[in-house]
Amino acid sequence: MTSSLTTHFARPVATGASRPETELLISLAARAVPPLWPLDGAIAVNPLAGFEAQSFEAALREGARLFRARAALPLPLWRRLVAAGVVDRRQVQQVAVERLGGLTSAFELLGPNVTLVDCVMARASDLLVTPEPTDREDPVAALIAKWCGAFFDRGQAGASLPGREAGLWRAVTALLRHDAHFVGLGPDVVPLLDAASADPVTAVAESLDALGVAASDRHGVLTRLVARLPGWAGYIRWRLDHADPADRVEAPATMADLLALWLLMERADPALATVKSACRQLAVELALARHFGFDPADGGPALAQAAGIDEAELGLMFQIAAERGYRDRLLAALPLAEAQMNALTVRPDAQLVFCIDVRSEPIRRAIEAEGHHDTYGYAGFFGLPIAIHPPGEPRVRQLPVLVAPQHDLALAPVAGRAEDARRERRARTRGRAAADLFADLKTGSATTFTTAEATGPLSAALMMLNTLLPTVAARIGARWRGSGTALAPSLHATEGGCGGLTLADQLGYARALFSLTGLSRSTARLVVLTGHRGATVNNPYAAALDCGACAGHGGAPNARVLAQILNDPEVRLLLADDGALPADTWFIAGEHNTTTDTVTLFDLHLLPDSHRADLARLQAALGRAGEATRQARASFLRRPAGDCAIAASHWGEVRPEWGLTGNASFIVARRALTRDVDLGGRAFLHSYDWRTDGSGEALGTILTAPMVVAQWINCQYLFSTIDNRRYGAGDKTVHNPIGRLGVVRGNGGDLCVGLPYQSLFHDDGTPAHIPQRLLTIVEAPLARVKAVVEGHAILRRLFGGGWVNLVVLDPETGKRRCWLSDTAFDDQKETKA
Repeated sequence: MTSSLTTHFARPVATGASRPETELLISLAARAVPPLWPLDGAIAVNPLAGFEAQSFEAALREGARLFRARAALPLPLWRRLVAAGVVDRRQVQQVAVERLGGLTSAFELLGPNVTLVDCVMARASDLLVTPEPTDREDPVAALIAKWCGAFFDRGQAGASLPGREAGLWRAVTALLRHDAHFVGLGPDVVPLLDAASADPVTAVAESLDALGVAASDRHGVLTRLVARLPGWAGYIRWRLDHADPADRVEAPATMADLLALWLLMERADPALATVKSACRQLAVELALARHFGFDPADGGPALAQAAGIDEAELGLMFQIAAERGYRDRLLAALPLAEAQMNALTVRPDAQLVFCIDVRSEPIRRAIEAEGHHDTYGYAGFFGLPIAIHPPGEPRVRQLPVLVAPQHDLALAPVAGRAEDARRERRARTRGRAAADLFADLKTGSATTFTTAEATGPLSAALMMLNTLLPTVAARIGARWRGSGTALAPSLHATEGGCGGLTLADQLGYARALFSLTGLSRSTARLVVLTGHRGATVNNPYAAALDCGACAGHGGAPNARVLAQILNDPEVRLLLADDGALPADTWFIAGEHNTTTDTVTLFDLHLLPDSHRADLARLQAALGRAGEATRQARASFLRRPAGDCAIAASHWGEVRPEWGLTGNASFIVARRALTRDVDLGGRAFLHSYDWRTDGSGEALGTILTAPMVVAQWINCQYLFSTIDNRRYGAGDKTVHNPIGRLGVVRGNGGDLCVGLPYQSLFHDDGTPAHIPQRLLTIVEAPLARVKAVVEGHAILRRLFGGGWVNLVVLDPETGKRRCWLSDTAFDDQKETKA
């Protein structure tokens, strides 16, 4: 059985808590988990977002306690990374000396020529590793998770749970008496069920009273219950805070519903035992003494100190060493002298604006090597707060979750492609109807076996085709669905939507592109606005490979909208008044396929004939750049470069690409700072020219929006690597989709959070992602950065709490400064260029 959260309360204690007090406790407990988006629009989140008011290290400890998770990557994995040269052992020792209190404490003798830091390094590098705790079966959690899966199903099941419109608590309690697992919890469960209040908030208060939970303990108890199923609790938070209202009407649920179920189960089995782990410190002391050959009695308090350091602290030493090593290598590679930073004034052949995603960095570098091309980094939704509303389909958000859609845009035929658009509409309708019909037949009680018999030969042929000739299967599927390029978002509003784009809106979004990127208004003849997406089949985590700034969707719609705006004669006339946008500049929308490193350009039939030669040269350069990027990426994937297209279309591929694995830094600077540096696909690159942002407004926008999203991504990868079972999704090969909203491991349980094992580790178990906090590097005057950080509470929290490391490259003084706390920079870390 599982350990109870409430057995230490001996007898009922009536507290008389009011309903508002109970609701407040529930609301506070809900903050323990972040919202969990459905996988069709997956958003990276920090699993410890609810603890960001604490320091990073304190949150690690609290999360480990609450979620029964690890607080650091296991020592054997860190040792592999040291052996591979990824982490410098000398840097680990330097960190150990600091965390032991400095040189005097660290070099205290424990025996002949044996110091405290020697013992700590021996523990970190060679000795005792506590066996991984095995997950014990939690039947109560499995029971609640089963009912959550049935209640929240979004059409995958053949029949819906009855009574869903009444809410989670009422719907489940109406049926629980028929559940053998619930009845098997104890003889008193049915009377408890009969006596339970129909109102979930009242039920929570009554259960807390019945279990004797004192007022001072209630927040802690409720918080720990929320953390027992972080996946389903996080999904409820998403529904309450971020889902469209229509998604909540059919099956309403609140955190009170979930907690009422938990507390009912606790009351049903009050004899659950608490398990305590045995202390192992004495064994560690003896092992250290044997390792160095001295008598444990001679070690004294210092030996006890070395033995008392837990493996979480040792792992954190490795992590800090990895972070510092990366920082020092990166800063050493970046030029700082202004003479090195002056960009050429010759007009480029083409300019390409990419998403800040780390996967854009390698192909940007390759394109720049193929001619006089300038590249820029900008948030992948291109500053457009839009949602797309395809006819007969749900609305698709194309913007970060930090922003609310302001414009609902319909899909309309592109100029000159009306007939193609009609064919695409028919293909979309035909595809939806066929998929819905097959799903209904496959899950219908009267048609399941008949469908299997009737479609068996066809299914077998398709299976062989998908397995043996996946690229051919992908081409056939694309032809069936249509290219999708003849329909594009219209700048006009949909009926009942949030409103279209006025001329003032369009001009504002166009100006934002220039102000936030430093893109010169003396632009090239061709400017490509390049969104991105991944390509994969049979992958519930497909959205995690798409653009996070577009809510887990491809960025092409946003790029096409902004290209329409920037090619509009009225907008161009107003931009020319601002600062001489050349009359011969033409904007093209594109999309970078991050799995195959190909770039698709859209609406080329609208390109003026005068630019055809420019386009041909650019397309040739893009082809060569894509091939160079595939070759470079293949070594990290440990497969031939030619397999990229196969990986994108093979239904058995568990790792079509690495996604954002390796992400480590967020650089806000002119491209000249990083252009000659191979950043290894580990850096988010946001273009910024400090010389054109005297007020710091653009810098504030970049740090409080794109950088915060990058921090979410970084934390998701970091924690999913540290403990892939608790903070991540575990092995992808045992995943089963549930309810068209997420996946579970095996045949049930909690919704998986975070990323699967195959997205983070090589096949031999070596981490492909190094768990380290985001390093933000800003090229701007120190006073400006300080004013921006001090003016935003979220930045003070992230930098001051150690969630993000900050380095400022001051171009006016030629110095580098590391942020230390809420108000201080480390003068000791400054270096001159």
